[in-house]
Amino acid sequence: MESTLPFLSPVSQSPENHFSFYHNFELFYMENIAQNNSFDQTQTLESAFSGLNVSGYPDLPDSGYQFGGGFARAGQDRNNNVIGEGTKVGPDVESWGAFMYSSYQLGSSRNTEFSILPSSNQTRLLSAAASAAGCTMPFGFNNNINRSSFNTSKLCNNNQTRPHWLHEPLNCLSLGDLRGRLVTLAKDQYGCKFLQKSVEKASKEEIDMVFMEVIDHVCELMSNSFANFVVQKVVDVCSEEQKNQILLMVIKNRFRLVEICLNLHGARAVQKLLEKLTTQQQISLFMSALSPGAVALSKDLNGLRVIQYCLKNFSDEDNKYFLTVVANNFYQIAIDKCGCCALKHCLDHSNGEARAHLFQEIIANALNLAEDQYGNYVVQHILELKETQTTESLLRQLQGNFASLSCNRYGSNVVERCLLESEEPLTTRIIVELLRSPIVSTLLLDPFGNYVIQSALSVSKGFVFDALLNLVQDHYPIMRSHSYGKWVLAWISRRKQLHM
Repeated sequence: MESTLPFLSPVSQSPENHFSFYHNFELFYMENIAQNNSFDQTQTLESAFSGLNVSGYPDLPDSGYQFGGGFARAGQDRNNNVIGEGTKVGPDVESWGAFMYSSYQLGSSRNTEFSILPSSNQTRLLSAAASAAGCTMPFGFNNNINRSSFNTSKLCNNNQTRPHWLHEPLNCLSLGDLRGRLVTLAKDQYGCKFLQKSVEKASKEEIDMVFMEVIDHVCELMSNSFANFVVQKVVDVCSEEQKNQILLMVIKNRFRLVEICLNLHGARAVQKLLEKLTTQQQISLFMSALSPGAVALSKDLNGLRVIQYCLKNFSDEDNKYFLTVVANNFYQIAIDKCGCCALKHCLDHSNGEARAHLFQEIIANALNLAEDQYGNYVVQHILELKETQTTESLLRQLQGNFASLSCNRYGSNVVERCLLESEEPLTTRIIVELLRSPIVSTLLLDPFGNYVIQSALSVSKGFVFDALLNLVQDHYPIMRSHSYGKWVLAWISRRKQLHM
């Protein structure tokens, strides 16, 4: 059916809602038609469609693409990728800054956008309209309209009815304008940055408003990749009473607290909260809630960061209960990749009864730990502390097993550490045990034991050193033809050269 009216792009709602200059727009459009004679007043819908510019993609059956000022993909595919020469794909309308004030839609189909005018008329008509609105409109190589390029900041200053809040430029809004929507905004990549800046310069009333909206969702927000920064900023500026409320909300559920600490973003937010704790009561409440989750936290890298902060900044009394839980479950912590590091921090930052308890448990299980791929580091760390009484207790626990440990991939590291960190009487005792072992000749050719022999040669003196040299001399022929035996001979050769 032919139209008797000038052909205009149909819209799903009245353009007056978007442009105050609509009536001038229609007049300009009529003049533009007369000047360019692109199509007359009796043009049919079918003929108008023949002027569509689809950027060189004529056949698109079931492709999922949409028309509109060029060629655009729908939904998750709209990532500003270049589809064709001079044509950009616009961002999803759900992303910030992508709201299009000039978006025309055909009938009630909201998912399919059409730009009815040929590209030449599009350029003239909409550039003039954008100038009237105070917008800027960069165009692509082929003059197709990049709909996401409108600068809408000036439109917000007009006495217009604002569009949906999610699609407005945030710099036009205040915290008061966003009342009731701050939780959603905090989870947005750009919204969280806006909130952080706004909270920094907010008045007390605005801070109170932000606090009241986020307090019931603080646990959820702390674990969010964007919202955790907003929580940290709120913690920085809130009052002491508000800080207490945040703390109580976080520790209300102990399992939820541990879950937050195990989260990369949550661990950061918790550390910020810990930095702001000022009273003994606050610290005691937090540590009481945290301690039952000591095992899970010790075996996780994010949880370890929270533990480190507590050990470094809180008193022995504050950490006492936490360290007790660690000592009671030390073995499963010690044989974990992250847990062995946590135990080392606990040993370094503990004192008194809690520290003694840890040492006692580790030494009692030193042999099993020495042969474990991670537990051996805990035993080595005790030796590195060079506390005479502790070292003697540890060596007594390992006594009679030094030769077998020397042939173990992880245990050999412990034996070497015993030789290097112990005083001379203790090292002599270890070497004598090795020399009396029935497998001592095996150590000379063992892929791990040869390192123990080299360490023994480096720390031994007097008759012990001579005994080791005699052992090497007796097995010299076979050592010359064995790769690991050659390493021991090479060490002796270098030592002779140094002492010549």
